[in-house]
Amino acid sequence: MKTPAVLLGVIIIVNACLWGFTLIMVSHTLSGTGAYQEIQHILGGAAGMSTVIVGGGMAGLMSSMKSKKDEPEDS
Repeated sequence: MKTPAVLLGVIIIVNACLWGFTLIMVSHTLSGTGAYQEIQHILGGAAGMSTVIVGGGMAGLMSSMKSKKDEPEDS
């Protein structure tokens, strides 16, 4: 799982799953109500987690690419 393509794919899938779960929770919370105040914490928390997951994943990707670039090549 050290290749950038695999890591990028995992980041995208985890982020998509997070937002899918968020949409399900919001629709469950809003069923029969119209109160935004009930869902604003769910949406805010999901946006924060999305930022952490994507930001951390991209930092990991950059670190992986940098360490791979610095490795000596064996011929």
